[in-house]
Amino acid sequence: LRNIFRSHRPSQLTLSQLKQLSNQFNLSAEEIQRWYQRFILCYPYGYVSIQEFLAYLKQLNIDRENQQYQLPKSLIKQLFYTLDLNKDRKLNFEEFFQFNFLINQGTDQDKLKFILTIHDRHSIYYTRQEIVDILKTLFDLLNISKQTNELSERINMILTSSKMNHNTTKICWNTFCTYVLNQSSSFQILLSNQLDTENVDKFKFLF
Repeated sequence: LRNIFRSHRPSQLTLSQLKQLSNQFNLSAEEIQRWYQRFILCYPYGYVSIQEFLAYLKQLNIDRENQQYQLPKSLIKQLFYTLDLNKDRKLNFEEFFQFNFLINQGTDQDKLKFILTIHDRHSIYYTRQEIVDILKTLFDLLNISKQTNELSERINMILTSSKMNHNTTKICWNTFCTYVLNQSSSFQILLSNQLDTENVDKFKFLF
């Protein structure tokens, strides 16, 4: 019976894991250990299930008062699967910590690259406004510091340049992400500090 209860207790981080995480995130082994103890306190089994991840995202949205739009469930699941590097359908400490480190310490460039790798398994299509809402929510979630009030115009520029801007046609999320990820100019449009209104007008006439 004692062994059964012990089997539910997560093992401590090995010296090799501590060294790897310390080098990867430029933190001391003591800091990593403190983060691990907090993780175990919140998730005693040593991993985050998809249900727990959903609750975690919901809490993040509540804390940031971002309840105007909810991400599609398919994208939330794909976010989870993108973080699940070893594909065991749960997030261990390293995977969960990497996500939190990205939110709090990552650059806007790294955060946007991560967003653009969240590919929907079913290649779902969204309207232009849905694309705007999804990106606004993900920008808020990952603490991307750019103002989102011009995001609609920025996305419109990208859709126009890619010739995906058709009012009667929905846009494939995966296609949009791949295009932006591979086009440095489109990538910079989403991250630039100030929208170039002259370029907006140029796009209207060029395409």
